[in-house]
Amino acid sequence: MFRSNRSFMRLTLTASVALLAACSAADQAVAPAVSHTARPAGAPSLDVITNSVAPDSLSADFTVTPSGGMFSLGNNAVYFPANSICDPATSSYGPDHWDEACTPLDHAIDFHAEVRRDTLSGATWVDFTPAVRFVPTDDPNQVVWMLMKAGTDVTTDNYTSFGMQWMPTGTPDLAVDEATTDPDLKTYVDLDRDVVFRRVKHFSGYIVFTAKSDAGMLDETIPLF
Repeated sequence: MFRSNRSFMRLTLTASVALLAACSAADQAVAPAVSHTARPAGAPSLDVITNSVAPDSLSADFTVTPSGGMFSLGNNAVYFPANSICDPATSSYGPDHWDEACTPLDHAIDFHAEVRRDTLSGATWVDFTPAVRFVPTDDPNQVVWMLMKAGTDVTTDNYTSFGMQWMPTGTPDLAVDEATTDPDLKTYVDLDRDVVFRRVKHFSGYIVFTAKSDAGMLDETIPLF
């Protein structure tokens, strides 16, 4: 399989979180009955998702320091607040441990990422190693976010077919919808920018993906305007 290496650019995160404008009452009279939702508190700017990805694959290595930051992965990105990674040497890992308290990592850590896109289904997935989880928090400004371009236009008619799920085995057919048991992990879709994003509580040899082509997400996907 062809693999291309690209450098990753660290981007500056805007400190303020702007509310998105709601549609007018007149527009709602003719548009589908979709709730208008503001960007969730603590979510990073979506304007950073601007690059393109080669159609075959993208792989690269990047380093996250305790100060965190936004890291671009082709036309996807991941945002780490400061001191948001659990020390893998002392923390547990697995679905029963996502919300357990942990000691934040106090030094830099290297990650490897593999980006893949299925041209038939439109699904995009990113595989991260090593296995880590993130410091549990109720502070929206300390949340780790994964952001992915949908790869196609997202509208009020099709937004429920987009979502972001965990693939613990690296197999798209065995993806897990974590939002069904943890509402903190629901997916947001920005209809203006065609960006799918949500909070993530862990990385591992697992894959997050977007643009589901089969069953819609419905209750777990929140449209933004």
